[in-house]
Amino acid sequence: MEKLKEYRRKRDFKRTREPAGKAQGEAASGNLYVMHKHAASHDHFDLRLEQDGVLKSWALPKGPSLAPGEKRLAVEVEDHPLEYGEFEGVIPEKSYGGGTVMLWDRGTWQVKGRPKPDRIDIELDGERLKGSWTLTRMSGKRQDKHGRNWLLIKRHDDKPRMDDALTVDLDVSIASGRSMDEIAEDRDATWSSKTSALPDPSNLDGARRAKLPREVKPQLATVAREVPNKDGWIHEIKLDGYRLLARIENGDVRLITRNGKDWTHRFPEVARALAPLPVESALLDGEVVAMGKDGISRFGQLQEAISSGRTDSLVYQVFDLPYFEGHDLAGVALLERKRTLEALLDAAQMKEGTIRYSDHIETQGEAFHERACRMGLEGIICKRADSRYQQKRSRDWLKVKCASHEEFVVGGYTEPRGSRSGFGSLLIGAYGKQGLVYTGRVGTGFSNRLLEQLSATLQDLEVKRSPFHGSVPDSRSAHWVRPELVIEVEFTERTRDGRLRHPAFRGLREDRNPEEIRMTPTKEMAVDGSPSPSKRKDETSLLGVRLTNPDRVLFPEQGLTKLDLARFYDQIQEWVLPHLVRRPLSLVRCPQGRDDECFFQKHPRRAIPDSVPRLDVPEKKGSAEYVYVETAAHLVGLVQAGALEIHPWGSRIDHLEQPDSLVFDLDPDEGMAWKEILRVAGTLRERLESLGLTPFLRTTGGKGLHLVVPLEPSAEWDQAKAFAKGVAEAHAQDDPRRLTTNMSKAKREGRIFIDYLRNGRGATAVASYTVRARENAPVAVPIRWDELNAALRADRYNVANLRRRLSALREDPWANFAEAARPLDADLLKAVGVK
Repeated sequence: MEKLKEYRRKRDFKRTREPAGKAQGEAASGNLYVMHKHAASHDHFDLRLEQDGVLKSWALPKGPSLAPGEKRLAVEVEDHPLEYGEFEGVIPEKSYGGGTVMLWDRGTWQVKGRPKPDRIDIELDGERLKGSWTLTRMSGKRQDKHGRNWLLIKRHDDKPRMDDALTVDLDVSIASGRSMDEIAEDRDATWSSKTSALPDPSNLDGARRAKLPREVKPQLATVAREVPNKDGWIHEIKLDGYRLLARIENGDVRLITRNGKDWTHRFPEVARALAPLPVESALLDGEVVAMGKDGISRFGQLQEAISSGRTDSLVYQVFDLPYFEGHDLAGVALLERKRTLEALLDAAQMKEGTIRYSDHIETQGEAFHERACRMGLEGIICKRADSRYQQKRSRDWLKVKCASHEEFVVGGYTEPRGSRSGFGSLLIGAYGKQGLVYTGRVGTGFSNRLLEQLSATLQDLEVKRSPFHGSVPDSRSAHWVRPELVIEVEFTERTRDGRLRHPAFRGLREDRNPEEIRMTPTKEMAVDGSPSPSKRKDETSLLGVRLTNPDRVLFPEQGLTKLDLARFYDQIQEWVLPHLVRRPLSLVRCPQGRDDECFFQKHPRRAIPDSVPRLDVPEKKGSAEYVYVETAAHLVGLVQAGALEIHPWGSRIDHLEQPDSLVFDLDPDEGMAWKEILRVAGTLRERLESLGLTPFLRTTGGKGLHLVVPLEPSAEWDQAKAFAKGVAEAHAQDDPRRLTTNMSKAKREGRIFIDYLRNGRGATAVASYTVRARENAPVAVPIRWDELNAALRADRYNVANLRRRLSALREDPWANFAEAARPLDADLLKAVGVK
């Protein structure tokens, strides 16, 4: 039966702008969640959950329940099309549901447990509503004759708390920032899925008749540190792709880069998708991007698509219309140009698929930027709503980034080391007054395919002399190349002499000319890009700790030095110290760097500076010396000794024999699917919670995950280890084909090893927010349970990107760790068979 039959029967789509919905097929269901605020004959909310290709819908007369235990009536209504998830506007009076509709919240949802015909336990991850709810069908006298009455009940959960100020009276759209009154007043500009008439450009204020120009340069944005907080600005997501102007004339489509190159042949699918636009002539401005499953554009994925020739899934996000049907629109206000562009795409039904309209918001720019950074986006573009289109860089368009990344020119490369092929690092720079100035080297972020392709190109460009003005450090084995390649690099900051810290390759920029890449000076740099004489002295001390060989490279892929690592811990000390202070430590030391000799040490003795405190720990025969830390300076002391990994005990020195946490390490065999690790983490969480314990989640920086359980320090080590063993073995017995507690490599083949052995006296696990001695300097990072998804990986965070995550967090993912501790008492031990 047609799922939308009832929906369509009730509506006259000649009168209402609501979407009719596409023909129903066998498309797999997604997990879209939407909450509409609806001012109809009776004001109410509408809960919509994507299922089986439609939006299952319930009307909530009093809105959603917000406090745990609170119940709200939910009346089941007809299924709505998926396109309704974007609808915001006015339904005409005397039409079904006539009134104003606001997109009040949206996000994703998932089922918790097994759904039943009369009960669904759901978890919402919206921009406003987060956490667990239950939908349960009412019975008896409370049920109507059609069985449509349900209850929506808010449940207790461990999700981040919703804003205490959040109420159903909140009158702001999550999509447009408008109030209900503003939406009602703007009837003509509301979203419409219908084909509409094309606007007449001659009616636009500022438009002038002109021929379609042969050559046009795009308007460029100026970098800004802060989002403008004044009225009159709109805000768009900053895209991570190739900027292209689409020139359309009498059915011929040309795609032109920002430096004037014709790239139509590179994106044939985009050109074909633009050809049906119902126009004689137009100039569209946008960006070709590769969209991940999470809706985030990624430049590396775009480059991979281009290099492999698989460009059919790329998207052209269009955000401006400088020319339209015989009229130059450069003098038309930006918002009018965007409305005309949207109407054009509507007329051709092109707002989805290969060609997409790049929408904007008109308020709450700072909050929009904050959310963009939390989502891992590049940043946002802020534009004056009344600005004219200028073929140059202008402060009418501002780009506010979440992380620093710029273009640089390649001037050389180093030989690969170890098992790596192609090259080791690229030597990069930018142009100053006297020529190409060296800014550092980048050795991470390359795929194997790109290493191979770039290596061949670099060999063709080799020359005998360095193209850099001035000397390049440690360049005895460098290969020099003609400065013709431009690359984009992400980095955390610049040093005083202009060098990049923690650089990572993002992609080739074939749309840029090398001569355009100019040096960005720092306060300590001279005008020619060289360091000022007074600033040439190497830094050898940090937090009062003397660092010998501060420029020694510990992680060659990133060029990460000893001083870099010490500064990293100094900058995140408020995050890392609470997990380390006053705990005996074991260390993985790599004095010459990660790719040289490394060794595990419990008793480092002379290697550690005297400033780092020591503790004598009783052992079977006498005692042994351990180090511990109390301050960030002590951490820097460990770095001075070449400590690349820090592994604390599960107890503090003031209650050494009573652990205050348990660690369950999910260690997968090579080739295990990530979704299996996610599944096991979820089921082990449920087991621990059924025992009354609260597990917290941590990426390891390796290939697995840690579930960490806080305890009140009461039980002894033997009891803690026995309890952890009992839990792990019971869990493995439930799924012996995929789980094991046997540490034998042979027994672990094709399985996930639940390692409980880290809970014995003297056993350790890597500390939160500390680095691993692995490629790219990954970091073990606490995360929320709702962050555990297919897009995450155990080594997702590293020295280069962790600070961006921390600066975007509203609260500590483990904020309630201490409060969740409970004693490992006799009842718990008995529950897993420990006497």
